[in-house]
Amino acid sequence: MTTARARTCGARSPTRMRRCRVLGPGSWVLGLLFVAAPILAQSKPTNYKGLEITVAGVERASSVGLKDCPPGSNTVRGLTKPGEEFAIVNLSFKVTPAFKETIVKKPVLLDAGGKTFNTAMSFVDPGSIPEYICGFAYRVPEGTRLGKIQIDTTTIDLKAFDKK
Repeated sequence: MTTARARTCGARSPTRMRRCRVLGPGSWVLGLLFVAAPILAQSKPTNYKGLEITVAGVERASSVGLKDCPPGSNTVRGLTKPGEEFAIVNLSFKVTPAFKETIVKKPVLLDAGGKTFNTAMSFVDPGSIPEYICGFAYRVPEGTRLGKIQIDTTTIDLKAFDKK
């Protein structure tokens, strides 16, 4: 004769059984939120001369690789001084059929107060790859709240992506 066993997920202790019940059927909702959060954080695409630009996120770091965009072989490391940090704005680019080979100006970062920051990174042959992501690094004082990024005449708001 066999006896019915309690649902333990293979656990032998009451603590493991509790964990099993906590991560039961409703836990897929929590998992879905973690998967969907980066997608919800992306901005709507902005068009600049046939390039669809989307903000993929903002990061902070004390050192960063300064690469060209789209990423190529030019790599240099950048370090901050005390009281500074790098604000890295990750932009996703998609080349549309409307894109004509042209010089694309370096993006300029504006903080919440309107102060501008320049990047050492530049565009090199922006139409050579159909889709790519570039992280533009800006040396800013620690705790700087980001406002927007400008590429020539196109402006993209960064306030929703800045976690400071």
